[in-house]
Amino acid sequence: MRDITLFALSLVVLITVATLAITSFRTPSLDHEVISNPVVNANNISVPELVWMINNFTLSLYDEVLERFWDQNVVISPFNVYVALTLLYEGTNGSTREELSNVMGLTNVSVCEAYRRLLDSLPVSKSNDTILIVVNAIWLRREFPFKYNYVELISKCYSAEVRYFGSVEQLISDVNSWVNAKTRGLIREILNRGDVGEDVVAVIVSVIYFKAKWVVKFKPTSPIDFWTGKDYVKALAMELISDKLRVVHGSNYVAVEIPYSNTSISMVIIVPENYTSIRFTYKEMIMEALDKLSGNYSKKKVWLIMPKFNVTLRIDLVRILWNMGIRDVFIPGKADLTKMANVNVGDIWVDKVIHQAVIKVNEEGTEATAATAIIVVKESIPIVDERIVVNKPFIYLLWDRSSNAILFIGHVVNPTET
Repeated sequence: MRDITLFALSLVVLITVATLAITSFRTPSLDHEVISNPVVNANNISVPELVWMINNFTLSLYDEVLERFWDQNVVISPFNVYVALTLLYEGTNGSTREELSNVMGLTNVSVCEAYRRLLDSLPVSKSNDTILIVVNAIWLRREFPFKYNYVELISKCYSAEVRYFGSVEQLISDVNSWVNAKTRGLIREILNRGDVGEDVVAVIVSVIYFKAKWVVKFKPTSPIDFWTGKDYVKALAMELISDKLRVVHGSNYVAVEIPYSNTSISMVIIVPENYTSIRFTYKEMIMEALDKLSGNYSKKKVWLIMPKFNVTLRIDLVRILWNMGIRDVFIPGKADLTKMANVNVGDIWVDKVIHQAVIKVNEEGTEATAATAIIVVKESIPIVDERIVVNKPFIYLLWDRSSNAILFIGHVVNPTET
């Protein structure tokens, strides 16, 4: 995980963006920054508008992940997170709903209608060569007062399986079995006992799974010397000579589009000239590359050599979503989930948003999957005015209040070390 892989890190957001980039869709003008989510009317929202909103969410989420995992291989599916959040959104009200709306671009949008149009726009299939599925489920605590309208809505509109649980052990086992089956065994445990307490009342889960073969298969080749930013490593590699590849150049990058068989989905690899600058330029680089790739192109034969790779990442997204502007839903006493259940404002809230993603790329093709589990809990601790989590290096003192003397001083960088 510690080796910086230029291909993999550039690919992080691109596999999601490429999934959404239907061949008939052309990226809007690049004369401006990535804009805040547009306001659209539910009755006339178009697929390009919806994709534009989700791609904005994708880049914003990746921005936060990039800041945290700068020097590690990363794979995420903001698309999958977005879908899971839509099921949560349907149960929110008040300022909680407004925050989700602002971050997700759902102002004046019928989320149900938008979701249906999104799925209709994707090349969802289960053919022998290509598989793309998006599935949802929700686990509800028995005898908790969930609202019929909410359960009915997510069942009918989002085709979510509705399941009920009694014990936490049963819940964890059932969720993990369901996710394991939907991800073809790539994600076996989305939840563990440390994620879920006895105060859990609901778990919202969404899964995306993609598997496809290349139009033209790669061949194995000799290992390549791969620069990590610190030193060179020997990486297992594969090569392809084909006129099926598309290559575009920018002032500070080269981008390659690699098509899959029987689908409009493709993989896009962007290799920046200077990796250390990508934190400041990646948005413009990605949008410009996709814009060029969607334009007219003269066919030419390309020889591509690239590493095979296998990346997994598991993360709790609460802090990241907080930084993006979704906050109330995580605060006891303030979260408004009154459209989900017959409760008072603040009685239930979101404790964790667990996201796990996996991608495998080799000579045959690509297999990628992601699962997001939103854990909703009930009031079991006193309502507080402020929540503080000490989850980064800190200084500590032993201080005598009466004399004002500091008796001990130190700091902790890694509390697991003795």
